[in-house]
Amino acid sequence: MLWSAIKTRELANFAGEHLSEVADAAEAGITRIRTNDEHLPWSFLAHTGLELHPQTPQNL
Repeated sequence: MLWSAIKTRELANFAGEHLSEVADAAEAGITRIRTNDEHLPWSFLAHTGLELHPQTPQNL
């Protein structure tokens, strides 16, 4: 879902001359998604059907 969101916006019709330009554009897309809507990354995770379970600290 993340890749789909980036390739349809930041990387749409993008042909960088260097890999670093493509990496910069992808990073800009990740930043956009992370900062514009704090729920969007979690919705990507929910779409996968996976869950995150925080680990219990070993020393407790």
